[in-house]
Amino acid sequence: MLILFRFQPSSKVQNFCYTSQGVPFSVQTFFVQDTLYLHHGKQYLRDCYIEGSVDFIFGNSTALLEHCHIHCKSQGFITAQSRKSSQDSTGYVFLRCIITGNGGTSYAYLGRPWGPFGRVVFAYTWMDACIKPVGWHNWDKSENERSACFYEYRCSGPGCCLTNRATWSRELLDEEAEQFISHLFVDPDPSCPWLAQKMAIRVPHSA
Repeated sequence: MLILFRFQPSSKVQNFCYTSQGVPFSVQTFFVQDTLYLHHGKQYLRDCYIEGSVDFIFGNSTALLEHCHIHCKSQGFITAQSRKSSQDSTGYVFLRCIITGNGGTSYAYLGRPWGPFGRVVFAYTWMDACIKPVGWHNWDKSENERSACFYEYRCSGPGCCLTNRATWSRELLDEEAEQFISHLFVDPDPSCPWLAQKMAIRVPHSA
């Protein structure tokens, strides 16, 4: 499992192993609420296992989670992303992930907007039947439906039910999805790449 972070000085990751130097870790997280606080800077997580129930991946960073296993323990919300402005580049992208549940059906939401412009994308992700057909929640604020950016792209599984999704969420077009489905989402500057450099580092077998 690989987890890489690029933090700003005030960065926080609650209930989670982290490093300000971008060193890889093997990570599994087991909590009910507020499992993973991704709130500042940029993060890349790969092959991680994250479980919880209520808003268990939350904050306002720019994060790409790839090949991760997301497990919904009970009724609640996977994400609570808190982007504050339409000009803010933050958001969460789940790329080629798996979402599983406890055997029940239709009890978990993909997310709700902690901030009015919350932005979350699930792309090429398999969804268990635990995901509610409506998919997304407005946090009981109808005004959030005008500003939140909740997207899906080429997902699959019994929990992928685009015909019954919240009308204010949508499936991305191919050209719209391009900005989200590569490492460029968290490492956009080719003149000063951080993720590409970290991924090229060879970790010794004895580590």
